Amino acid sequence: MKAQKPLIQQLTSKVVYKNPWITVKEDTVRWPSGKEGIYGYVEIPKTVGIVALDDEQNVFLCQQYRYIFQQFNWEIPRGFVNQGETTLEAAKRELQEEAGVTVQDMEPLGFMWQSVGLINEEAHLFLAHHIKAFQPKQVDSDEIKKVAKFPLEEVVEKIKANEITDGLTVGAVLKAYEFLKSR
Repeated sequence: MKAQKPLIQQLTSKVVYKNPWITVKEDTVRWPSGKEGIYGYVEIPKTVGIVALDDEQNVFLCQQYRYIFQQFNWEIPRGFVNQGETTLEAAKRELQEEAGVTVQDMEPLGFMWQSVGLINEEAHLFLAHHIKAFQPKQVDSDEIKKVAKFPLEEVVEKIKANEITDGLTVGAVLKAYEFLKSR
C-alpha cells in the first residue's frame, strides 16, 4: 500500500526555543490550498498519568500548584517517561514519587493527545490497583501541596461540576471509570 501524501506539507522546520522539558518549533508549511504559512507547536517527551485506586474505590489525587494559572489543582499523579524507561516503569516511578503509592497491579487504559494541534504530548494512561503501600510523603515539592484520597464517584462528580478541570485527569478518570463499569 502506497503512503499517502500529508495534507499539510512541511517545507522547513526550526527550533525557536528548547529546554529539558519542551521544544518549541516553527515550521513553514504548504496548506492544501497551495498557500504557504507557518505552523507553531510544542514537542514534549512521552508522559504517563495514573489513576490509583485503593480497595475502597478511592482515587489518589495530588494538589499541585500550576504557575501559568496561579492556582492549585487536584490532579492524578503524572510525569515524563525517562529515556530507556517503559511507560509502565515510568508510571510506577511517578506514582511512588508524587503520591507515595506502591502498587501490585497496573493496567493500561490507552493513551491520549493532550492538546491536538498545538502540543504533541502522548500521554499513556494507567489504572493502578491492589495498592501494596501508601507512604504519605513529606511535601517537599515546590509544586505538590498534598496528596489525598477521594471516592471515585466524587471525583467523577467534581469533573462534571468543573471542580477538576485538568485535561489529563479528566480523560484518565473517565477512561478508568468506564473500564471499571464494564467489568
